[in-house]
Amino acid sequence: MPHLELTLKGHEESVNEVAFIHGTRLLVTGSDDKSLRVWDLDTGKQVGVPLLGHDSAVWRVAASPDGRWVVSGGDNGSILVWEVGTNKPELKRVSLSFKGHEGCVRGIVFAPDSETFASASVDKTVCVWKRETGKIVLGPFRVGSGANFVSFSPDGRKLTAGTEKHIIVWNTKTGEELLKIEQRAWRVAFTPDDGLRLVSGCYKDIRILDATTGDTIKQLDAHSETLYSLVIAPSGTKFATTSYDKMTRFFDLTTFELIGEPFEHPDAVWGVAFSEDSQLVATCCDDKLVRIW
Repeated sequence: MPHLELTLKGHEESVNEVAFIHGTRLLVTGSDDKSLRVWDLDTGKQVGVPLLGHDSAVWRVAASPDGRWVVSGGDNGSILVWEVGTNKPELKRVSLSFKGHEGCVRGIVFAPDSETFASASVDKTVCVWKRETGKIVLGPFRVGSGANFVSFSPDGRKLTAGTEKHIIVWNTKTGEELLKIEQRAWRVAFTPDDGLRLVSGCYKDIRILDATTGDTIKQLDAHSETLYSLVIAPSGTKFATTSYDKMTRFFDLTTFELIGEPFEHPDAVWGVAFSEDSQLVATCCDDKLVRIW
């Protein structure tokens, strides 16, 4: 049976996203209450005061692979970057402006080098940004429909986006479009082992796709209601999905079979994240709480 380790309470409205900060025992969350919060996993307590800066709900939060940076995306298209403290557990806002999106940032992710990050917006664009300058270095790619999520391949050479009509893959060096699959995707991610496959989620189902040809390798029924989040564990052995059906489910990335019992929540589960060693799972829920399993 799933074992609940911690319940983190502090946000005043629904919690939309959660991310582990690499190399630390810290967690960062974003909420409809327009704040980010940092949590100490050893004490189960919030670190410092809520982090303000967004004028609207914080929809997306991502931590860099080197553990030094956090990027957050807002409902109004705003993007902020935060520096992780080296001597004490805190985040400090970087005084740079990342202007480009005109609508909700639905997806945000760092590249493997931690120097650039990509964002996806309902304004139908995908952008790649230089963290140090605030400038767009690739794109904006105009994708024709609302962009929902973005993911880099393990080597950083490819970027994929899930949109309301397609899954698209680009070469990150040239900006060339390498693949376009006619399929809506709310979530999409490269597999962390070799990047040869894509895992996508849309409505109630999951598809495993060939990242070169776009062919469907496997289709799975995941949830009884709309899927909201899909994350692959850093170990590359499994992935997790969350849904409006109040469940977090786990799948084996080799056999595609369900793993164990689902994690049950009292309300819709908006986000899920794995710790760096894939041993801990964090979920965030419409009930304003964050849970560590």
